[in-house]
Amino acid sequence: MLRTPTALLVLAAAALLGSCVHIPTEKERQGAEAHYDLGINAQNAGDVRSALKEFEESLKLDPDFAEAHNAMAVLLHLSFDKKDDAEKHYKQALEIRPAFSEAKVNLGNLYLDQGRLDEAIALYEQALNDMLYATPYIAEANLGWAYFKKGNSTQAIEHLRASVTHNPQFCLAYKDLGLVQDGRGDLAAACTEFTRFVQACPKVAEAHQLLGSCQVRQGRASEARASFDACVENATGAPQQRMREQCIRLRDGLGGQGSRP
Repeated sequence: MLRTPTALLVLAAAALLGSCVHIPTEKERQGAEAHYDLGINAQNAGDVRSALKEFEESLKLDPDFAEAHNAMAVLLHLSFDKKDDAEKHYKQALEIRPAFSEAKVNLGNLYLDQGRLDEAIALYEQALNDMLYATPYIAEANLGWAYFKKGNSTQAIEHLRASVTHNPQFCLAYKDLGLVQDGRGDLAAACTEFTRFVQACPKVAEAHQLLGSCQVRQGRASEARASFDACVENATGAPQQRMREQCIRLRDGLGGQGSRP
């Protein structure tokens, strides 16, 4: 049976109606933003379950809210260790906003955790080519660590130094510089970088612990003791309890070395 033009128009209209996607109203967009903000606040307060609920509510109201997909992915990756689900949300964020450099870096971090180093490196490099990306020091540091994992210490150090050039207070880059120098067998350079870690981030207990451990290996027991004391002093609160105990053990393990008469 031949289809008449009228019948074809009816079928086309039906197909169009069947494929319609709901476009959020202004009220729904505002609601999505409100839930997103509540999620960020909950996440910053350490209430990850409330944050997850808020991001879910945000995406129900506006499924094309790229920032909410990115925030959901970070939470799933870092707080719930649901890497496959996190990857899906990162990719959805990038489908919505292909130039979303923050999401590219976060997806790169996921790939870095999974050992997918070439994929991570490609994403970090894309972000660094974005002149509007606000935190290039993060991408530089993670790119450096990815190169270190690939066995390229020279490239690693180059990118980590670029990171602290962008942001001289970026603690992670100093830590990684020390670990890279230690990994390539240059203990003196490692101790120098851990010293810079302490200078830039004096309230970070791990900085003092790493410097103290490096000083022990150099035979600088008195200085190591002072570093472990500083670690204990700065390792406050329940999340830092393990670090505090470790530094106490390291300090006590020095025995009488370097102690004053």
